Amino acid sequence: MRPEGLSSLLENYTSLSLAGMCKNAGKTTVLNYLLRELGQKDTRVALTSIGRDGETVDVVTGTGKPRIYVREGTLFATAAGLLRNCDTTGEILKTTGIHTPLGEVVLVRTRSDGFIDLAGPSTNRQLIELSAMFRAYGPDKILIDGAVSRRSLCSRQVAQAVILCAGASYHRDITRVIADTAYICSLLQITAEAGKAAAFAIRQWQGKKAPFEKLLFLDPEGNCRAAGPGKNLVDALRERENADYPMVWLEGAVTDAVVRPLLLSNIPLRGHLFLAEDSSKILLSREVCEKLYQKGARLAVLEEIALLAVCINPFSAYGDHFDKAEFRERMENAVSLPVIDVLEDCDDYIDL
Repeated sequence: MRPEGLSSLLENYTSLSLAGMCKNAGKTTVLNYLLRELGQKDTRVALTSIGRDGETVDVVTGTGKPRIYVREGTLFATAAGLLRNCDTTGEILKTTGIHTPLGEVVLVRTRSDGFIDLAGPSTNRQLIELSAMFRAYGPDKILIDGAVSRRSLCSRQVAQAVILCAGASYHRDITRVIADTAYICSLLQITAEAGKAAAFAIRQWQGKKAPFEKLLFLDPEGNCRAAGPGKNLVDALRERENADYPMVWLEGAVTDAVVRPLLLSNIPLRGHLFLAEDSSKILLSREVCEKLYQKGARLAVLEEIALLAVCINPFSAYGDHFDKAEFRERMENAVSLPVIDVLEDCDDYIDL
């Protein structure tokens, strides 16, 4: 896929997170491309980052990084201490009350084109608050530049859509990079299967559940039974009263620590559907996830994530570069998404 189609993928979404499998995966290059294309369409953009981005040198690898270039009228949020690094003329619109080691996050509207340095909120809750502040100024799109391995940025509460970036800096073995990226894509593409009745029952239960209550058993008609405060998954599945409920709602993150004891038990799992809020909450290793599927269980979510594309960077900050044609072809065969080479497809289109 050539990148001309990348900004068009955002037409039905007002907010986007850029998530990375590793540092130097090409997120900033993709971000600059999107900013350029959206600017040509006169799209009003708001921009922030979780953590710091936009610096000229990577503080971990010591390699050069592309700076973030914005057009006049762009709305962005950054730590006040970094405003001196921005060479745009800007108007401070609002102080946010969100504090970072580099100062309070402020909302700025640019009055000229130029480079900016971003350091935004450090938590999802703060990003959600910041997005609400952005919307008061009427942007058409909100773009969030993510941090390394922060899959929580893919939550629908943070942004409506996601682009995943993967690169040779992740690991020197191309097979490993492709397999791990494909696995993360498979998690992010988990579908909603509970049905309206069960989803409604979960929302009702969430509004009145007791503290420390994490498990709810359901059937497709919305009939449900709470496991009770403090009850663990293995013990709850062994109770005869829960046998007639094939769906299990798991409040919070679904991790190896939650699922592995289940795999080590003799509890039959075939036909069980384990539900999470969205796939950013499913943090299972590939090994544990495969074993769960082998036992006949399935995973589903209440809120689906819109994963739009995989952007790949064959350049490694550590020197183990990939053949770009091989990397693209193998990634295209591994994922059911558009694949964009950030060096070949995006750099040529950025004329700063």
